Amino acid sequence: MKAAERYRWQGIGRKVLLIGMILVLGAIFLFGDRGLIKWYRLRQDSRAMEERIDSLGSEIANMSERIRAIEEGDTLELERIARHWGMVRPGEEVYIVREEGDTLQTIP
Repeated sequence: MKAAERYRWQGIGRKVLLIGMILVLGAIFLFGDRGLIKWYRLRQDSRAMEERIDSLGSEIANMSERIRAIEEGDTLELERIARHWGMVRPGEEVYIVREEGDTLQTIP
């Protein structure tokens, strides 16, 4: 093999090695344990958790307001809770409306 041919193949080998190294480093950068794809997924999870925290914060504020109303003796809130649990006032009559095909048992 002539020296010029050998030098040409050495140059090609270096280029192939450099391209291979770049591809491996790129794959590590994208798919590695601390890679770009993992970072993107963690960022999405973080945003979803922040939205959930905001939602729970507003739910806590709502429940705190309802507790305050109950503690202060708000009759509308107390009646709403009683109706939710199926309670009735003395003298009220309860009517159960059933649709055709409804499998509910009759209440004695």
